[in-house]
Amino acid sequence: MPEPTVAPIDHRDMRVAERVHAIQMAAYAQEARLLAASHFPPLDRTVADVHASQERFLGAFWETELVGTVSVEDGAGSTELVICSLTVAPACQRRGVARALLAAVLGDSRFKTIRVSTGARNVPAIALYSAFGFVEHARRTVGVEGLALVEFRWVRGV
Repeated sequence: MPEPTVAPIDHRDMRVAERVHAIQMAAYAQEARLLAASHFPPLDRTVADVHASQERFLGAFWETELVGTVSVEDGAGSTELVICSLTVAPACQRRGVARALLAAVLGDSRFKTIRVSTGARNVPAIALYSAFGFVEHARRTVGVEGLALVEFRWVRGV
């Protein structure tokens, strides 16, 4: 299968928001099972939440089919970016979609530092971020279940 193409997407278009949401829900349900979380807050996100989000979205496409998304927002200062979500439709995983999305984010030279968090038991995500040079920065627990998260940082030029 060819490399996916990555481009900005307009999540304020309701049809796009619905597709983004569908990908997120499928991927987050899979992640919740991986993390053994009975309540996984990202699964509470609605289409309306995606539609109204202040995050910026990139989509990964095979032909014209949206198969993955990444959303970002500005972090502290003008040179930090935060990856809010990176999701790939489960049927399209392990085919370079997440790598293409992450490469597109890292290719934006305006940002010196990029942060992302994932579940401490999400081995595939940890491997992906580590392969791109992200380094563990902190650990914390969240939610009623005390879900362990790992925060990673990537610094340009390091």
